[in-house]
Amino acid sequence: MQDREGNYLEASGSSMFVYALAKGVNKGYLPTKFETIANKGFNGLINKLVTVDTDGEIHLNQICKSAGLGGNPYRDGSYEYYLSEPILTDNSHGLGPFIMAALELNR
Repeated sequence: MQDREGNYLEASGSSMFVYALAKGVNKGYLPTKFETIANKGFNGLINKLVTVDTDGEIHLNQICKSAGLGGNPYRDGSYEYYLSEPILTDNSHGLGPFIMAALELNR
């Protein structure tokens, strides 16, 4: 799926995976080796999706505006539907999980 045309690294889902891995390690549900994976994922987010503008503001990019499952005639969960959703910067759907991941990794 990664090489499928139009697919992109999406910040909110990626941040949720990082958070879940870090939380799982911190709670003792996952082996400690997953901490390395969570840190690698977070560093990937920083290196690929975080930018700093000329005013010094930090931005999180490539956040899907909203992809729900509402069925026909809209939000059918298809790949085409997902790609039709706008890609935003600094949207709360991505910022919240990103901050939660950062905090969990800092515990």
